[in-house]
Amino acid sequence: MDMHNRLQNEIDLLTTAIGESPGDHKLYLERGKLYHRNGAFDKAMNDFIRVQQLVPSHTEAGEYIAMLREIFEFRYKDIYNP
Repeated sequence: MDMHNRLQNEIDLLTTAIGESPGDHKLYLERGKLYHRNGAFDKAMNDFIRVQQLVPSHTEAGEYIAMLREIFEFRYKDIYNP
């Protein structure tokens, strides 16, 4: 099984676990990290924001959010300035 399929399998397992325990911030954090590694930055951001909704002082989620905001700002800057 290649890396992408392995990551997707882990994401699917965490998604199932989140369905069973939607208030467990650790599940969102782990899935967000996997989305990030898989290049699904928008989905990663949603999970890290959910972690901060559940645990407002969560440092690691805050760091990921800041990093992803930098990626989004850099990645889409030229779209607005052709």
